Amino acid sequence: MNGAPLARYEATLQGLARKDRLRTLEPRAGLDFSSNDYLGLAASKRLGEAVVAAIARGTPVGATGSRLLRGNAPEHEQLEADAAAFFGADGALFFGSGYIANFALLTALPQKGDLLVLDELAHASMHEGAQAGRAEFKLAAHNDVDAVEDAITCWRAEGGMG
Repeated sequence: MNGAPLARYEATLQGLARKDRLRTLEPRAGLDFSSNDYLGLAASKRLGEAVVAAIARGTPVGATGSRLLRGNAPEHEQLEADAAAFFGADGALFFGSGYIANFALLTALPQKGDLLVLDELAHASMHEGAQAGRAEFKLAAHNDVDAVEDAITCWRAEGGMG
């Protein structure tokens, strides 16, 4: 085997190290505010025990498709009932991920004639939901209240109502 391809990768890695851009896997440390486990549920003993108990009861595991097609279980309905009671609401609906929740809400709730103003740095799911939905949408500069107001003013000047 020719060592040239490996030498090229080695040179690339050395270049990254010189620029202090070489990353390695490190043990977990500190507080996590940047991953999908910012609540620390992955290492929760209580959650792990609940999963083991659910499996022992025969609760299906895995995505299995949407709840409408194949994935509903009594635990889903109980979780939603408990959440509704906790928040004092008539009902609650849980989604499999924040991405799906944002996409679903922004394609279903805003209607034609509505305006959505999104922070330009909002999660991609919000941008994609807005693009797929019926409402008009405009982007505003990140954390810029004046940009939001300007977007609404411009929309109204162009005939938008609201």
